[in-house]
Amino acid sequence: MVESGEEKTGMWRKEKRNVYNDYQKAFGEQPPMISGIAIMTDSDDTGESAVAYYGDIFFLAQPR
Repeated sequence: MVESGEEKTGMWRKEKRNVYNDYQKAFGEQPPMISGIAIMTDSDDTGESAVAYYGDIFFLAQPR
């Protein structure tokens, strides 16, 4: 999870992530080859509602 809460509600933000490192941190191993991505906004745990707008999403190769 990148952010949660109402502190920045109504503000546009850019997020930049290293999903390879995020996966290793979350699961303690190298990630498998990806076949797709999911960008999600949900509130099923809180019983509230949420609205989100997503701009361009792209992946860049990291130099090895």
